[in-house]
Amino acid sequence: MARLVTFAAQVAKVMGYLSALAVVAMMLHICLDVVLRNAFRVSLDTVPEIVARYYMTALAFLPLAWLEIRRDMISVELLDFALTPGTRRVSDFLVMVVATVVYALLAWTNWGKALAETRTGTLVEIATYKMPVWHSFYFPAVGFTLAALICALLSIGRLHPYIGTPLEEAAK
Repeated sequence: MARLVTFAAQVAKVMGYLSALAVVAMMLHICLDVVLRNAFRVSLDTVPEIVARYYMTALAFLPLAWLEIRRDMISVELLDFALTPGTRRVSDFLVMVVATVVYALLAWTNWGKALAETRTGTLVEIATYKMPVWHSFYFPAVGFTLAALICALLSIGRLHPYIGTPLEEAAK
């Protein structure tokens, strides 16, 4: 189990770094388009589609597991101050179970969509060029799958400290 926890945490961290790389690539790509358009009157026609289909989807979905493991997702803790440590642990467990179920359902539907788009070979027409975009449908599927796995491990970790502690250490 310790190997699974370490592996999941490392994969989540890599996905977080990939999404950071997507931000940098998006910034450089847009800057290049602006410079070329203003200095040389040359426009890169595919920039809006690449930004919307690839950079933004990678940025939105790939770091979900990393955010979950680091506890950086938005949370509302109205009654946590009044709960005992044992009750708080059970509450955290239930929240993680609900999050696991929601992420798993989102992953399941997105894997179906990604496979369907792969079979059809989805394209976007840009002037005279047809740009394939079916690849971008895998970002949400991968992100939700990893987030479901991390939330499942976190839910188990809330009840069993020997699993929860390595997860918290791996997030550092």
